[in-house]
Amino acid sequence: MKRLFTICLLPCFLLLHSCGDGTIATKPSDIVFPDSNVSYQSHVQPFLNLTCAFSGCHADGTRIPLTSYIGLYQTPGLLIVGKPESSTLTQVLNGILPHNNSFQRVVTDNHKAGMTRWVRDGAKNN
Repeated sequence: MKRLFTICLLPCFLLLHSCGDGTIATKPSDIVFPDSNVSYQSHVQPFLNLTCAFSGCHADGTRIPLTSYIGLYQTPGLLIVGKPESSTLTQVLNGILPHNNSFQRVVTDNHKAGMTRWVRDGAKNN
């Protein structure tokens, strides 16, 4: 039964994320990054889960998984702490590097600034 839950229901729960204020994020526009103290748990991972880390894209088992904090460090250069201008992740989000998906239409300026701020401020697992 536990395996059935993991296979069938866990992906559905991955799409529901707390926004840090008790509300549940179900779409990228629900994620709003603050001007300071960006939280990995409340902002970064929910944002990545709703825009990048789903089946067929950057889920577990893919070449570049974005489903966990550790996954961000599995691809060399993807995340360079303190250097968003050198991190592939922020370069893709900001349209500096090309990406073959149309996720950009749901990424806002607030998302881009928040992710850049999080990397610049040390990319903490907070």
